Amino acid sequence: MTSTARRRVVQGAAGAALLISVLTLLARLAGFGRTVVFTNAVGADSTADTYVAANNVPNIVFEVVAGGALASLVVPMLAGGIAAGDREQVRRTAGALLGWALLVLVPLAALLALFARPIAGALLGDDAAEVELAARFLLVFAPQVVLYGIAVVLTGVLQAHRRFAGPALAPLLSTLVVASAYLLFAGLDGSRTVGGLSTTAELVLGVGTTLGVVALAASLLVPLRGLRLGLRPSLRFPVGAAPRVRRLALAGVLTLAGQQLVALVAIRLAADAPDGTQVAYFAGMTVFLLPWAALAVPLATSVYPGLTERAAVGDEEGYRQALAPAVVLTVVSGVVAAAGLVAVSGPMARVFLAAPENAGAAAALQSTIAAFAPGLVGYGLVALLSRALYARGSWRSPTVCVVGGWLVAVAADLVLAAVLPPADRAFALGAGHSIGVTVAGIALLVVVAREAGAGALAGVARTGGPALLAGGLAGAAGLLTARALGADPVPGDGVLPAIGIGLAAGGVVLVVAAAVMMGTSRRPLTAAVQGLRGADAPGGDR
Repeated sequence: MTSTARRRVVQGAAGAALLISVLTLLARLAGFGRTVVFTNAVGADSTADTYVAANNVPNIVFEVVAGGALASLVVPMLAGGIAAGDREQVRRTAGALLGWALLVLVPLAALLALFARPIAGALLGDDAAEVELAARFLLVFAPQVVLYGIAVVLTGVLQAHRRFAGPALAPLLSTLVVASAYLLFAGLDGSRTVGGLSTTAELVLGVGTTLGVVALAASLLVPLRGLRLGLRPSLRFPVGAAPRVRRLALAGVLTLAGQQLVALVAIRLAADAPDGTQVAYFAGMTVFLLPWAALAVPLATSVYPGLTERAAVGDEEGYRQALAPAVVLTVVSGVVAAAGLVAVSGPMARVFLAAPENAGAAAALQSTIAAFAPGLVGYGLVALLSRALYARGSWRSPTVCVVGGWLVAVAADLVLAAVLPPADRAFALGAGHSIGVTVAGIALLVVVAREAGAGALAGVARTGGPALLAGGLAGAAGLLTARALGADPVPGDGVLPAIGIGLAAGGVVLVVAAAVMMGTSRRPLTAAVQGLRGADAPGGDR
């Protein structure tokens, strides 16, 4: 590969990253809005806690059994055929992935429905009314397992062809459907406690949520038609593909199983805490995922196909040149975003829980957001570097790193939950998550340096220290600004003043962070940005 062609691939990631970032930010903002609607329309009482616990089960089941496997498989398995222009190989591989997903997930969804009652009992303990409601929710939520599988396969097919817009927009459409269900629930005056919940309001929540996942999967069929693959489910992979499928599938299953173990432990520990703990934890997670999805995921997604193609043809230098700028920008943006989350945690909590009766829950949410924030850098590195290693065909090392991080998170959750009072349970779970993903991110940096060479991390040493300094100063300045304007720790004057305080604090964080970074590491940061700029990468429209 010539240096010019290599540069086009690396630079082309910038356009894809920008497009994905904008669309993902819109989707995540909509998701943020959906959660705000939920916490204010459904509340933070027993109905909300029961719904949150039940709604996480299909996602956990899917991720443990198939989600990790599919997410890690699709792009690497298709990249070689796409690069060679072998559409028949691409079609057969994608069809086999879809067929095996359906073969596994359809019976799994049936089992989830069949065992809804005992699953609900295991999650929610002894409250009979909450257990029965959760079991009924699970009956309605069970089809989501299959729909998630279809969505993940179609997303991977589109991303492997560098069609990024459809997969980035699909969550937005899903969010709008689910948020509409929450608003309808409020319009029906649905009860915030399980004892007073009507059947109609219950169906609105359950069916509306599943329709959101239908929208997620169905919306991907539109851009898929543009590929003209003639995709049909099958059970036979092209010759020679099966061993690689098994390796990557095992890596994905183990990785996502660890993540979902953290979620299960969090649900169970939150069930033993005061009402509203489930809501505080998962609302805090929603806020945490907003900057992660808008900054780290677009970088990881946009460079993944190119990294896979470079690794497939043995272009080690091109691989390192493509990866290094993304690592630098992931670290720097993660540190600054973490500082911003800490600064705006109080205003965010008030926006989520605006009702006066939610004052205690809002304070718990504020501390939970702050506890999640330090994990942004580590979780961003997990998103990027696990993909980078999968692109090289390496699966053992990233699996050990990420699963190890999730096990650390579980241990931290258990220890912190035992040490801290029940009222601080959501904070404990957020802190445990941050500890685990930070360990995983650091371990992945070590593995990438060992397997791909130090050049794959070029610029990290020169920007990492200044980024930590910038984040510390910016976070402190933003937090002081928020406190000076009345967020101590949560604003008490309603949603609009809270938004104003949040914007002011966030603005201070950005200004201070930019000033420090430009004053201490302007050259390596500029080089990283320029490394992702330029012409479109080959491979079709995005």
